[in-house]
Amino acid sequence: MRSVITTQNVSKKYVINHTQAGYSTLVETLASSARNCWNHLRHPFSKLLTKSTPKFEEFWALKDVDIDIKEGDRVGIIGRNGAGKSTLLKILSRITSPTTGTIKIRGRVSSLLEVGTGFHHELTGRENIFLNGAILGMPHQDIIRKFDQIVAFSEVEKFLDVPVKRYSSGMITRLGFAVAAHMDPDLLIIDEVLAVGDAMFQQKCFKKLDELGDSGRTIVFVSHDVGSVLTICNKCIYMEKGRIKESGETEKCLNAYMVTQKLRTLNWEGNEGDEHIRFYSASLSSEMQKKEFFYQGEKTKLEIDYEVLQPNSDLMLGVGIWNQRNQMLARSHTADDVENSHKFIKPGRNKLTFYLDSTLFHEGEYLLKLDCHLHNQKRIITDQIVLKYPIFVQKKDTRAGHMVEKDGIFLGNRWEINS
Repeated sequence: MRSVITTQNVSKKYVINHTQAGYSTLVETLASSARNCWNHLRHPFSKLLTKSTPKFEEFWALKDVDIDIKEGDRVGIIGRNGAGKSTLLKILSRITSPTTGTIKIRGRVSSLLEVGTGFHHELTGRENIFLNGAILGMPHQDIIRKFDQIVAFSEVEKFLDVPVKRYSSGMITRLGFAVAAHMDPDLLIIDEVLAVGDAMFQQKCFKKLDELGDSGRTIVFVSHDVGSVLTICNKCIYMEKGRIKESGETEKCLNAYMVTQKLRTLNWEGNEGDEHIRFYSASLSSEMQKKEFFYQGEKTKLEIDYEVLQPNSDLMLGVGIWNQRNQMLARSHTADDVENSHKFIKPGRNKLTFYLDSTLFHEGEYLLKLDCHLHNQKRIITDQIVLKYPIFVQKKDTRAGHMVEKDGIFLGNRWEINS
């Protein structure tokens, strides 16, 4: 497979001006100069004693970036704000030049970096379609041939002869993506603009990107949405402070990125409880491999390390699953297992394991809260031990363009046919 993008030691430097910008009148300028002269006459050695601060500072947005993207790859670029993702895309799109390093790009490039990029806002939607096609080097007849497909995809037919400056951000995004994706690009570069669109349009875009990837087109996609990266990309690049921290397999890069976010808490250690029971650790893990997120459908294991100090038949342990709106979705207690409930409260150090069925939950982030109480007497643990974890769909089926996976809980494969 031939390389479409190859970069070697690509770096980008910006110079930050720390002097206060502003406009001054002639009187203000003369007054300031006179004031500086008078201060110098009064304190001729003051400049020698005071340490001057630099007025300009060098900032390297990218530093020694080496990438090799093959034909047909769908590469996600992830990282925190300021990691250098957008700067890299601007360089690949030839909007800006690198300070050092070399870049080789093969084929026609189509990019969508910001809402309205490449549009002349005084022109109509119709005129902008032809303008963008001409900029990409497409013959006029090819643009005419693709015109109806672009309009149908963007869903702005009613406003086609209205100036783009009167479009909403969602309409501009739809038209921009439609133009970029239908101009037969060898390389499609997309910054995080799909977040502006609604869920149905995002699903439509994912389906189109799948089609482009299957036809051998190369896609470079920047996003903070882990679910979108998992849906679109077969490879990934994780950037931090202008450098590549990890590249290659999507799961490996996403896991490295999510570890640094401190947003997930899959492990808890401490000492909580009362004179009856003490809790020392709780953790969530996947039996498939160690990672910072879980796929819908894989078995997720909760392990709890605790010690029963004073056995009591009314002692109950449990877990509750809560969504981000602080609504309880599911729960389970050791008392639900009547025949074996006594085993969970035997005196001494114990390790309890509970398996979560992640097929019951759709894509999103959840809170698992440990619960412990003496029945009808008192709460021992309520919100002291909380684990936070995300669930993603491993690969969304974009063939069902009218259905969105986030619309509800997956009911499982329970279809039957009567013959």
